[in-house]
Amino acid sequence: MTSAAPPTALMALAISVAPARQGQRLSSRMIESFKANAGAAGLRSVIAPVRPTLKERYPLIPIERYVEWRRADGSHFDSWVRIHEYIGGEILGPAPESMTLRAPVADWEEWTEMQFPEDGEYIFPGGLAPLVVRDGIGVHVEPNVWIVHRVAD
Repeated sequence: MTSAAPPTALMALAISVAPARQGQRLSSRMIESFKANAGAAGLRSVIAPVRPTLKERYPLIPIERYVEWRRADGSHFDSWVRIHEYIGGEILGPAPESMTLRAPVADWEEWTEMQFPEDGEYIFPGGLAPLVVRDGIGVHVEPNVWIVHRVAD
């Protein structure tokens, strides 16, 4: 019997900030808290699958291109990725198929308040990529960006 290698990273799956509390640097504080907890546990890094905030405005742009976008000052185009970089995070790479959501068209119509009258690709509010409808089923494959935060020794 072989033993598993000891863990080296903490995984940060989600950070959500209530709209009334946005702009108070809570997300940065949460990331710093993840890093502190990882360090206290003897881990070397925090890894986060980041859902880029502004990507919903560009659902037709592949995440592989979007992740390369920079502002004139060199900072990342996406505000959420930019926050991660600002506090020391490094982009590991895009994940074009991070999460797949598959449901009947009736569910998608309820969730999006849109109609999907025929098979095809649709852009919907909040979607980071198109919804593909085939044979009464809607499939949305959402991308994200993997970011690592190194824990100081």
